[in-house]
Amino acid sequence: MLPFFRRKAEPKPGGDWWTDAFTHEQRATIEGVFAPLGGGTAESLARSTNPNSLGTLAEYLKKEHLRHLGYKLLDRADTLVNENVPVLDLHFYFAVRGGFYYRWRDHDPFALDEAVTSFQRQIGLGANVARFFRDDKNWGFIPAHAGYRQLRIIEEKRGNWTLARALCKQAKAEGWADDWDHHIGRIDKKLAAIKT
Repeated sequence: MLPFFRRKAEPKPGGDWWTDAFTHEQRATIEGVFAPLGGGTAESLARSTNPNSLGTLAEYLKKEHLRHLGYKLLDRADTLVNENVPVLDLHFYFAVRGGFYYRWRDHDPFALDEAVTSFQRQIGLGANVARFFRDDKNWGFIPAHAGYRQLRIIEEKRGNWTLARALCKQAKAEGWADDWDHHIGRIDKKLAAIKT
């Protein structure tokens, strides 16, 4: 098992997760806020075995009074993370998971740690995903990387300038889009100021 694949809990065998985890009212609330452009139901995403589908659904639950439902979806999605999930789905799932938890970092004591873990797990896939983006004819370019960007910001706020710089260097080496040279230069100035 790869080190970034950790499960919180195993899904119930034979159970109906969607109806067991949420009351009728909660399911109706989730369906009510779920409004994708292409149509579809929240239930179809919630019953998926792909963690990215549940992450997509959780994104619709970002209001403060709904976040507990989003956490439940993400907890379920975590149980579905395994080596058989396509690497691109994991990449996007960890970005969504990290963003969801980061949003509530000032409200829930566990949220910042969960966000950092998500970004670290996304970064752990970085080189393979960058290769996919570069080689896939439908992409042909490497976009920005939410995990590198947000974790750099978190480490800068924590005063971990050396780690923030290392994240920039690694992201640049993998080819992720961003102004990494600017960030590295700014961090170098900060480190030089600290030394004097």
